[in-house]
Amino acid sequence: MNNSIKKQIFGTVELLWSFKWYILPYIVFYFVLLSFYLSPSPKQYNIWINEVWFVYSQPLYLALTELTLIIFALLFLVGTSNMRNHPVLAKMIFLSSLFFCAVFLGII
Repeated sequence: MNNSIKKQIFGTVELLWSFKWYILPYIVFYFVLLSFYLSPSPKQYNIWINEVWFVYSQPLYLALTELTLIIFALLFLVGTSNMRNHPVLAKMIFLSSLFFCAVFLGII
């Protein structure tokens, strides 16, 4: 029993290690979102900042950022659960963080 647990843990660590270059940008992106949540500013809320109807409200900003953190944490779990059976889908989920980072930082 002890050997099977060690074998399972070693297999999981080996699988995570093979996806390290896909998971690392996702974790960096999540920390960027976390920094947005910990230091709210209207400059960071630039998705709709040029719209006429845009009004910055700190409680609304914090609620939306918290919801975004929850969504991307759940998306990370979906990606890690699909690494073994659907590796292409898992890679797409992890690499989507590069696109969303560019959107949230206002590059795109």
